[in-house]
Amino acid sequence: MKLKINENRPKNFEEFVGQSNIVENLKVYIHSAKVRKQRLDHMLFNGNSGLGKTSLAYLIANEIKSNILVLNGTSLQRASDIISPLTSLKDGDILFIDEIHAMSKEVFEVLYPVLEDNSLNVIVGKEYNSKVVNINLANFTFIGATTEINKLSEPFINRFPINFLFQSYTNNEIAKILKLNSIKMNIDLKDEVIEFLSTHCKNNPRISINILKRIYDYIIFNNPLVIDIDYIKRVLVTLNIFQFGLNKRDIEYLKLLKDNNFIGIETLKQMLNVSISVILNHIEPTLLNEKLILKTLKGRTLTKKGLEYLSQLTI
Repeated sequence: MKLKINENRPKNFEEFVGQSNIVENLKVYIHSAKVRKQRLDHMLFNGNSGLGKTSLAYLIANEIKSNILVLNGTSLQRASDIISPLTSLKDGDILFIDEIHAMSKEVFEVLYPVLEDNSLNVIVGKEYNSKVVNINLANFTFIGATTEINKLSEPFINRFPINFLFQSYTNNEIAKILKLNSIKMNIDLKDEVIEFLSTHCKNNPRISINILKRIYDYIIFNNPLVIDIDYIKRVLVTLNIFQFGLNKRDIEYLKLLKDNNFIGIETLKQMLNVSISVILNHIEPTLLNEKLILKTLKGRTLTKKGLEYLSQLTI
């Protein structure tokens, strides 16, 4: 199944910014597989959302000129949900499952022999008339991606010969991504504007591209004579995007810490009305990375930098 690639996704390794260690390793593995005329080993991508896991899966498929089938773990709850896609794969294809931790236990059980022996163990019949039938699968590459690796069992993780941890991006890397995509979108932004904008994207490529798209909307609507930092500031205020890319929910989180000194994650969950997963994977990474908060035995607390950040806000 060949899917149309999002135009903002990198088409080759030269366009892919960041994750340099992962990219360099992938180049070696892909070259080796081509020389040996064998499929790539199965891979597990681990990291926060928006760091390039899906883009790299598409890029790998493009590099080895393979079809890629993309599924999401939330939709894989019955054995039949995964058996049909597996049996449709051909030699050299790539199966990419995003949010793999969200699959049901039943689906995980199906995948163990797939990862180990490249075969399916299917039960045919009912009760005393049932029997196990082994089905050999095509030589495909399985790429799993997760934002919550703690929800995967160690035996399952160990069945992936290649395991990558995706790191946060730097401001310079985000600036490069903004520059590349502003050219693709035909937006003329000066370097100082891009540099300023890069500090408002949570060091996350997906967020940076989404913000750039919204700014493009405003540029089309306003048709400004000059697109400078002041103009970008006004747009960001309208979008409720603050320094480091924080949004109103992040600010609410910081204000709760300011008012309560120390707060446990369960209390934060109730006060913010969000799941613990959202707090751990979407709110806290940037706050920790920018040293605005600390995790302690008493709970979460604001740092001096966090207090200064709140005092400078105009909302």
